[in-house]
Amino acid sequence: MEFIRWILNNFGLFFGAIFLIYIYMMVRRMTALYDFLRLVPRCEDPDRPLKVGQSRALSFLEGFFKKLSQAVVRGAGSSDAVIDAIWSEVDCRIGVHFTALNGYANTLILIGFAGTIFGSIGAFNEMFRGLAKGEASAMVFVTSWNNGLATALYTSLGAAAIGGTLLTLLCSRFLMTRAKQLETMVGLRISEIIEEEKSWPADIEKSESPLKEPRIPGRTCLPISSS
Repeated sequence: MEFIRWILNNFGLFFGAIFLIYIYMMVRRMTALYDFLRLVPRCEDPDRPLKVGQSRALSFLEGFFKKLSQAVVRGAGSSDAVIDAIWSEVDCRIGVHFTALNGYANTLILIGFAGTIFGSIGAFNEMFRGLAKGEASAMVFVTSWNNGLATALYTSLGAAAIGGTLLTLLCSRFLMTRAKQLETMVGLRISEIIEEEKSWPADIEKSESPLKEPRIPGRTCLPISSS
C-alpha cells in the first residue's frame, strides 16, 4: 500500500495510475509465461535422445495431438490443417505474451517521455510565476518540484527502469531459450505422431499376413511286386 501511495504522490495521479496498470499487466503476462515454460526441460545435454513422448510441458496440446493421430490414421488431407492449428495454439499460448510484453515496454517508454514533457511544462510554469512574483529561489524550487518536476523526473526514471528490466527478462535464458525449446518439442512430437500412426497399419498387415505352413513330403507307396 505504501508503494502505491508513493507512486501516486511522485508520478502524479494520472501517470501514476497508468504505471500501476502497466505493472499489473506485465506481472500477469510474466506469470502466464512462467506457468507454461517452467515444465520445459533444460536442453544442456547435446547427446540427449530426440524423443518427446507424453511430456507434461505439452499437456495443453493433448487434444490437438489426438486430433492429429485420427487425421493421420484416416489418411485424409486434414492433417496439415491440424498441424497449422497446433502451431497457432502455441503462438496463442506463448508467442502472444512475448509480443504483448514487448509492446508494454515500448509503450511505457513513450509514456515516460510524455510524462517528462508534461511535468517539465508544469514545473517551468510555476518557476516563471514564482520568479515574476519575486519569491525566494528555495520557494520557487519547492513549488516547481511539487507541480511537475517530480513527475517529469520520476516518469523518465520509472519508464527506463521498468522497460529495461522487462526487456532483460524477455531475452533471458529462462524465457527465450525455453520458449524455443518448447517449439522444438512440439515439432518433434508432431513427427513422432505421424511416424507412429503411419507405421501402425504396416505392422498390423505384417502380423495378420497368412503364414505358409511347411510342406511335409508325403510318403510314396510303391506297389509290391509279386514274384
